[in-house]
Amino acid sequence: MTASSLLKLAWQQTLAAGRLPIWRALLLALTVAIAIATLLAVLGDRLEQSLGRQTADLLGADMTLHSSRPIPTAIANNANTLGLETSQVAQFPTMIEAGENLLLISLRAINMPYPLRGNIVTQPEQAGIPEPGTLWAEPSVLERLNLEVGHQIELGYAQFTIAAKLISTPDRGNGFSNFSPQVMINQQDLDATGLLGPGSRVRYRQLFAGDPEALTKLENQLRPDLASGERLITLDSSNNINGGALNNASRYLRLGALLTLLISALTIALSLRRYTLNSRDRAAVLLSLGMSARQLQGLFLLQLLLAWLVCALAGTAVALGLEQVTLYLLDDLLPQPVPPAQPALYSLGALLGLVSLITLGLPPMVSMSQVSVMHLFRRSATPTTLGGRLLQLVAGLMLTGLLMLYLDDLKLTLILIASLLVTAWLLGKLGAWLLRISAFALAGKHTLVRLLRLRLQQQQRWHQMQIPVISLLLALMAISLWARSDLLDRWQSQLPDTTPNHFLINIQQHERDGVDQLLQSYDLQSQLYPMIRGRISGLNGEPIATAFTPEQRQHNALNRELNLTWGKQMPAHNRLLSGQWVSQSDGDEVQLSVEQEFANTLGLTLGDQLMFSIGSHTVEGTISSIRSVQWESFQPNFYVIFTPGALDNMPVSYITSFYASGEQRKVGNELLQQFPTITLIDIEQLLAQARSLIGKLSDTSGLVMLLTLLAGLVLVFTTLSQELDQRRYENALLHTLGATPQQCQQLDLLEFALLGLVCGGLAAALGEIALWFIHQRLVLIEPVLHPTNWLLLPLAATALFTLTGLLARRRVDERNSYQLLRRLG
Repeated sequence: MTASSLLKLAWQQTLAAGRLPIWRALLLALTVAIAIATLLAVLGDRLEQSLGRQTADLLGADMTLHSSRPIPTAIANNANTLGLETSQVAQFPTMIEAGENLLLISLRAINMPYPLRGNIVTQPEQAGIPEPGTLWAEPSVLERLNLEVGHQIELGYAQFTIAAKLISTPDRGNGFSNFSPQVMINQQDLDATGLLGPGSRVRYRQLFAGDPEALTKLENQLRPDLASGERLITLDSSNNINGGALNNASRYLRLGALLTLLISALTIALSLRRYTLNSRDRAAVLLSLGMSARQLQGLFLLQLLLAWLVCALAGTAVALGLEQVTLYLLDDLLPQPVPPAQPALYSLGALLGLVSLITLGLPPMVSMSQVSVMHLFRRSATPTTLGGRLLQLVAGLMLTGLLMLYLDDLKLTLILIASLLVTAWLLGKLGAWLLRISAFALAGKHTLVRLLRLRLQQQQRWHQMQIPVISLLLALMAISLWARSDLLDRWQSQLPDTTPNHFLINIQQHERDGVDQLLQSYDLQSQLYPMIRGRISGLNGEPIATAFTPEQRQHNALNRELNLTWGKQMPAHNRLLSGQWVSQSDGDEVQLSVEQEFANTLGLTLGDQLMFSIGSHTVEGTISSIRSVQWESFQPNFYVIFTPGALDNMPVSYITSFYASGEQRKVGNELLQQFPTITLIDIEQLLAQARSLIGKLSDTSGLVMLLTLLAGLVLVFTTLSQELDQRRYENALLHTLGATPQQCQQLDLLEFALLGLVCGGLAAALGEIALWFIHQRLVLIEPVLHPTNWLLLPLAATALFTLTGLLARRRVDERNSYQLLRRLG
């Protein structure tokens, strides 16, 4: 047979197979798998690039080196040698005076080029950076000091002209002090101000931008040699208000894609197996007409390739449409234009579909090509040869490799595969036993139960194969639904309507009572926390250099001053994990409570002695408790909390946050009028952006969940239809023995109802276990129980199975009973 005739025959068989439900289910599952894989690959790449650009615009660079000391010029020279752009910034808090008005500001001294990423927006519009002798100031500075553009102002020992209002700027710096109203000057004027004297809290930043490979090379050179007080910030390590939601959304989208691919793979595998079983007669006829086994394999391979081509075009088109819908939903949250994805990613879904189809299709294809002509007479099963078993092993290894490439984790891949195999075996045994127990419990309550028990005993092996597949499928669908629901609840609970939208910092001891009274007069709920800045200097009597590993010494907490506090009661947004909360010191012994992640990273345990340097003082305390902190609560949070009295007689300031709405927002102006040295930070705009982002991410994850459920419903119907096909000959025999069609239908529906109840119950248990692991390891949220899942899933599965049985049985009636028996004979 020539290649052209083989192709023509493959095309004819493909068209003929389109009338078979099994083949249509295969095409639909393959299309969904290609669509979801393409969508997630393309969308993930575009979102990652866009968010990376957004982060770079916020940082003002691609990478930033922070230091409490002047940064050596050799670092900038080295960066220039690598082809990178560099710029240096000095920033510190200071007081600015206009007449009798004083204001605490954050002064930023810059030089060209600046910024390296993003743009500075001024009014009137200015280019570059401030000219020598001029400054740019944020509108809040001018409002609070009653100044206008063009006025003269003194800063330290130098006089400046206000050249423009600073509307927006990247690279605000780190720490609460840099949330103060900002003023920007040319670095040439910094020495003339005389502000860099003893006691100034200046921080230096070296900005880098350019080729990613050069940045990585520079990072590898700098990071091992970071000294105390130095910190290297890259786009990957930067954090913002939306970081948690974005990371969780990315994990959920990846989880949704994995669930959909697994469901689609199950559909493809079962449909291919059933299709090849139904095609054995055709294969035997073709072999009897002179076609060789190799030609028969080529024929079915061409048929699979033609099916893949159609599904690849359809799936990629669907993915492109969904991509545009998602980008439209996120349009106002992403910098425009959104960077295009790498061209190769648009073919990733099609390639994954091809590999899955060929890998899953090869073993049954080879088995079908070895069918004997005597099969037409004996209806015997095709023997499995050593070559067939080796091919199945190779196919399994290929699928393992494909899953490993997707997860990018060999250990996790092997654990997942081993778990699936063990789970499938346990589900098969347990499910078949539960079916028998359920049928036994119904004994005497229905006339057909006795016949049902005989059928269950006869079909025990088949049920042990089908129950794991159906239970896993229902569990995957439930996981997709509940994971999204839990994640959405977590996102929404992170930012309730009463989330604090104002921060007050730099409240001095003598201002505490006045601030507290003013907030209470506006009926604002807040708590003032004392705060002292200190640096970790040792652990258990050893200095940092020997007490911590090189990896631990890279932690930011060891390279900067920490905000320290004390209190009799643990903050309401903290939770005690281990140890005991100590409300007061026992004699001279100081007790500490530390945050969980901080303790885990630095290897701290209960009973460790942690030493701090606070100014010229050294304070040592024993860790008595470890607690979790709800960082996204927008309440003042601390790594370390001391017992009261441990930090007495040290300079202290206070910090608080509160939610103000409507008329309450007027408290901001009154606070600044009465207490001009405090810093008021309004984050309402940031919270609104975060809430909008959460809504958009919810819509995006909903698209993925919809595709997952669609693929799952297709597989449920396909699997149950195939299950019902196994009963057609039995029902035909029952018809000839006098059973009515209604009795046969009741028997099938009774079996399907029990099957749905058992599979639904097993899926609920399996889903709960899997969701616990997903919450703990993937989306990183607190695990919760789902009591409704245990009730609704078995009932929904029973209803779904019964409805599917009714729809699938429409093809079976009494009139074709004798034809079926004749075929069986």
